[in-house]
Amino acid sequence: MVYWLVLGAGILLQVVLLIRAPVAGLFRRYYFFYIYLLSATITALGGLAVLLVWPGFYSKWYWITQLATLVLGYGILLEVLNHVLVPYPGAERFARFSGMVAFGAIFLFALIAPRIMPRWSPGTVIEFERDVRCVQAIFIFGLLALVTYYGIPIGRNMKGMVLGYGLYIVTSLMSLAERSYAGPSFTKIWSVVQPLSFDVSLTIWLVALWSYCPNPEPDSTIPLEQDYEALVARTKSVMDTIRGYFRKAERA
Repeated sequence: MVYWLVLGAGILLQVVLLIRAPVAGLFRRYYFFYIYLLSATITALGGLAVLLVWPGFYSKWYWITQLATLVLGYGILLEVLNHVLVPYPGAERFARFSGMVAFGAIFLFALIAPRIMPRWSPGTVIEFERDVRCVQAIFIFGLLALVTYYGIPIGRNMKGMVLGYGLYIVTSLMSLAERSYAGPSFTKIWSVVQPLSFDVSLTIWLVALWSYCPNPEPDSTIPLEQDYEALVARTKSVMDTIRGYFRKAERA
């Protein structure tokens, strides 16, 4: 009973968020985020239909769609990185490139893993999800460290997006770790905790994304771009030095 209440509340919150998006002009500004949200809504509604029509297929449906939404979740990270770092072109390009590389690697692995792992099972998917969530957590905490260190101002939309998704990632990591430790006995608890944490995130997003709130104008004295350019220059110098050593070794 609790599971169905939690699941129903989540679907309702997602539908409200999707309806509000075009009204508030948010979809065209945060399309990565809303593509993820739309996929999560379709997954939840499809899961209900599968349970009613073909219950035996639900387990396979769940893990397939879980992989899909897991990959699309990287869109939220790209959304946040792109908007927060827009005033800093060099750092923004680096963040976008890094995010796309990580997204591409995860997407390719999700496609080829069933082919190269004949024993691909729910347990394997759980381990894969845990690893992906760890990478996402690193992205989130890295961004928070950057924002805190440089004092980069962010608006209500971005704060809500980061807080909601960060909370969901941390809760998912804790649940996945506990499930790996406790085994099947934790399944019933995990099946409620996971969607409940997502409902909390959806509530945060509903409040934060009710209307468009752009990021404040950044302080021109923030030296992020200069530090990024200095880092690039140092990296280039180190690579040139290494290449020089290799050339000397080849001539020797």
